[in-house]
Amino acid sequence: MTTVKILLLDDSTTILNVCAKLLKYQNMEVRTATSATEGIRNIVEHGVPNLVVTDINMPGMSGLELTSRLRQVAPGLPIVVMTSGADKDMIRTAKELGVNAWLVKPFTAEQFFEKIHEALASHRQTA
Repeated sequence: MTTVKILLLDDSTTILNVCAKLLKYQNMEVRTATSATEGIRNIVEHGVPNLVVTDINMPGMSGLELTSRLRQVAPGLPIVVMTSGADKDMIRTAKELGVNAWLVKPFTAEQFFEKIHEALASHRQTA
C-alpha cells in the first residue's frame, strides 16, 4: 500500500501543526504551506500530492483561488477546504470548483479524518 501524500495549507501555524500531527499519526506523508503561493511552489518542487487540504481565508491568494488554479493543472485532485465561516456565494463557488469536502472550524479530529477519507474515496471512485 502506498503512502498517501497530503499538502496542508493554513496561515495559522497552530492549525497547520495540529492537523499535520494528526495526519502523520495516520501514517500519511504531510507537506505544509502557510500560503497559497507557498503551496503552489511546493507542488512545483515536489509534485502533485494525493490530496490538498486548504484553508479558504488566507492573505494574498484565497483557498478558493488556489483551488481554481489547481483544477487547471490537476483536474481530478481531491481538495478539502477549511473555513471558520461561509456564505452562500462561497459555498456555491466551492461546489463549482469541485471541492470534495468542506470543514467548518472548529472541527474534531474525527470530523477531520471523515472529510479526508471522504475526499480520497470519491477520487478513487472516479479514477
